[in-house]
Amino acid sequence: MKKFLLKILTVVISVAMILGTLASCGLFEINTDRDLKRAVATVCVDSEKLDSEDIYKRELVSGFMSYGYMYVQSYGYTVADTYELILDNLINNKIILQNAKIKLAEKDERSVADLDAVLEAINKSDDKALALLASQKDVDAFTAENPDLIFGSDDYLKGLANKVLNTYKGKDLSAKDAAFRFVDEDVIWKAIADTKESVKGLIESFMDEEDEHEHEDVSYTTRTAPKMDEEEDEEISAEELEKYKSKKINLAGNERVNALNEAYDRFIELGLIDSSEVYEVNEHSVLNLSYFKSAITAALETEMIEKFEDLLRDEQKLTKDDASILWESYAQLQAAQKEQYTGDVTSLETALGAVSDSSFVVYNELSGYAYVSHLLIQYGDDLKAELDEAIAEHKKANGSITTAKKNELVNEYAMKVTATDLRSSWVQAGYGVYENGKVRFTDDYVYTDWLATFDGNIERITAHSEENDDGENVLHFNYYGVTGNDVENAGAGFAALAAKVIAGDENAPALELGKVATVADYADAKEDAKNRFEDLKFAYSTDEGNFNNYLGYLYSPITSDGQYVKAFADACALVTDASKGYGAGSYVMFGSYEYGLHIVLCTEIAADYLLYADEAEFTADIETEGTVAYNFLEATNDLLESNYISKLANKYVQDGKKDGCVTRYEKVYEDLLEE
Repeated sequence: MKKFLLKILTVVISVAMILGTLASCGLFEINTDRDLKRAVATVCVDSEKLDSEDIYKRELVSGFMSYGYMYVQSYGYTVADTYELILDNLINNKIILQNAKIKLAEKDERSVADLDAVLEAINKSDDKALALLASQKDVDAFTAENPDLIFGSDDYLKGLANKVLNTYKGKDLSAKDAAFRFVDEDVIWKAIADTKESVKGLIESFMDEEDEHEHEDVSYTTRTAPKMDEEEDEEISAEELEKYKSKKINLAGNERVNALNEAYDRFIELGLIDSSEVYEVNEHSVLNLSYFKSAITAALETEMIEKFEDLLRDEQKLTKDDASILWESYAQLQAAQKEQYTGDVTSLETALGAVSDSSFVVYNELSGYAYVSHLLIQYGDDLKAELDEAIAEHKKANGSITTAKKNELVNEYAMKVTATDLRSSWVQAGYGVYENGKVRFTDDYVYTDWLATFDGNIERITAHSEENDDGENVLHFNYYGVTGNDVENAGAGFAALAAKVIAGDENAPALELGKVATVADYADAKEDAKNRFEDLKFAYSTDEGNFNNYLGYLYSPITSDGQYVKAFADACALVTDASKGYGAGSYVMFGSYEYGLHIVLCTEIAADYLLYADEAEFTADIETEGTVAYNFLEATNDLLESNYISKLANKYVQDGKKDGCVTRYEKVYEDLLEE
């Protein structure tokens, strides 16, 4: 599901950008005397529910360096126009975020006890962590109360953390609260851990020492990897949460400290940190510098926006209870496509070939269309030459060759092809785990255990241990001379392996050329068989054009004879022949003169999959994942919700500016506008 509102958030400047040559490119003058803490604008969309919030001069400078300079270099903007654009973006962001806070505070179902549990858990794990989550309002109040404390000192951080704890403990959620109050504990720890990684990268980029380890470079072209189904909103595991909580910045050693000092000076020089911000050599103090603290806040605000958008989507979302509305939309699309495709085979087949889980063809006056997934193991050059020679010898001896005889020879040589595990680049790319001399791919790349382990050899492995930022030694592997093994007994051995994998049955009889099998014979779901077939394809097939293809190739009873080689078209016609009980889940192995050994699996009969006879049939499918009715619901919701959210976001921004919720302080940033 695409997130519309996330697109409006200002991009946080990256470490790589800071370390570039931006400061010397002449786009702006460095002015170390700028007062970066001064507000350039104030925003408050609802004075009863919210405190006004400032946008600071340093945010303008950061925005210019992050993306604004591109407008000057590439799009002909003046520096002044670019800063005005950035400020407008920052104001829009703030308006949306404030509306998000109001909505989330109203709808949040967590109790005070739940909110306190998060506070207490964070404070118990790290008694300074809450200082990193304090809002500017919290910081200003604490600073006013403790004028003698040095910014970034241990006492400052502990005191600020305690201030945050006391401010929010025992309180219900309010739109005036800091961003961390609107998200879950795991999101908070991840935001802090990710920012620590950013600091680590910054330090290492300023270190001049050469890498202690010299490792050979591996050059290869990675074989296509499958696109597995991704779970949305997957919860962070307990192990991952502990990993985030234990993440540390390694500040041991003079070299690392010196690198950090250089980076700090560079930040001040570029105008990203005010010179009044100081730090002690510890991670809490470093992270409390405005640049890094802003990165943490931005991550939390991103999560807030996602939650806000989910709430807005729920206001518009259709469900199975709205099946009649959906059926009406389906019928309207069907009527439009009837007018569009009737009598136009070319347009119809183009549309059928582009079907996806969000693009539908719901009218088809012609029958016989289907989709097939394809696996090919090609002849080697020598084997193809032998086949041509055998055909030529038969013609020479007999004066001609019959179709039957040619097919006999094709089948004979197709069964001699070499099937090789082609996933050596997966090994080199680190898609698997090295165990007991073998590399086993994770379930991000394979569906079935039968093909989870790379069937091949590795001539040499180099391993080196490197200390990560947590002080842990991590072992890294490089693989050399990685080659896949050939399946024993050539095509016959592969036929046995393919039968077992597709059927999901260890005892399935080997596939026979031209003999159709069906997953129904093994009481297994066709979707499971399709997934196992994908494993087989990614391991052995040379037809990469059919990888990650939604339903596979389109088979047309009208044009396929002219589009595909005859053996392929004939096989497609065979596995889709309803008169013989074949269809989705049927598959056949065959040989072709042109290419080698093939298997085609019928994934869907177009009419059965795409078309519904009536509303009852449509409604019966609406909750079954993968069906057209289910996908139609999802696609319709995406469109309805995105349109709604887009209009609402624009209304928020327009109302915010129209109602006088925004005040700009032009004199504060006028020095930035000088050309």
